[in-house]
Amino acid sequence: MKYRKLGNTGYDVSTIGFGTWQLGGHRWYADSDDEQIELLRKANDLGVNIFDVATVYGQYKDENNYLQSRAQERLGIAFENRRDKVIYCLKLGQFDEYSHRANYEPARLVEHFTQSLRRLKTDYVDICLIHAPSLQVIHDQQAITVLQTLQAQGYIKSIGYSFEAEPEHVHAALKQQIDVIMLQYNLLDKQCAEAIELARQHGIGILVGGPFKRGYLSGKFHTINDLPTEDDYWRWNVNLNPGKVNGLLNAVNKMITEHYKTPEKLREAAIGFILKQEGAASCIVGHRSIEEVIENITSAINATQQQQTPLSGDNSTNSSEKQKSGIKELAL
Repeated sequence: MKYRKLGNTGYDVSTIGFGTWQLGGHRWYADSDDEQIELLRKANDLGVNIFDVATVYGQYKDENNYLQSRAQERLGIAFENRRDKVIYCLKLGQFDEYSHRANYEPARLVEHFTQSLRRLKTDYVDICLIHAPSLQVIHDQQAITVLQTLQAQGYIKSIGYSFEAEPEHVHAALKQQIDVIMLQYNLLDKQCAEAIELARQHGIGILVGGPFKRGYLSGKFHTINDLPTEDDYWRWNVNLNPGKVNGLLNAVNKMITEHYKTPEKLREAAIGFILKQEGAASCIVGHRSIEEVIENITSAINATQQQQTPLSGDNSTNSSEKQKSGIKELAL
């Protein structure tokens, strides 16, 4: 595993991180608790040290009709006895997994933060981000002030914002006292390239979410009929946005045909595209199997090596296979 400095936070984060929305088992099909917990621990054993989670990941109602987060609970169980080996990136603000509605009122943020600590089985979080705020929420600074207060009290080490591919939001956030920004940046959404470099110049750590754009850039789906409809996320998008889904699938198919030739090469290029950005510390990937973790770690290692000593032809392919083989041995 390769590691990079996360801005001026003092954290060295793995270039491949672990996003946990898909582990919650609400909008995405997920395996049992034991299988998901084992996956998290194996990823950590292989060097993945940063885990991204939000209060809305894997929502369900408990016996008191209170919304809980199954993804947070699984993280808490997985790492309760190895807390010092992981970096938690917690996102606050959204309260509905389907509509992405949010409430950034101070009392609600504190409530969600307190409940998140309980589910994660920890008394602090390493990174806490305001989740998908509007420009108005950024400008009025009420939400970030809550995190600054919790930071001053020792409950949070580093604070910031989590955005989509929204460079204007990044620019607004960089005017404030923050440490970290998460944003969307990939082969299909390139709007934040300049913003990443600007953040680096400010000493702000950058985490990149959506390197495979929810799975489109995995190259595994060529038509709508290939999509895994056991996932509510895909059923919802196919039913409500079939034109958009088809357009993205066609764009990816064209990428493979004209440039990358195979889905495997596309996925490696997707990771390499992000890590070419000096300011991008970690790619936050929604892994669903240890095989995916191994493949993405291999891609990150190769991307780093190619920046130092370009590889070509069969040598590059052989290097990837050797890397994967070595990582698989560690995972056994």
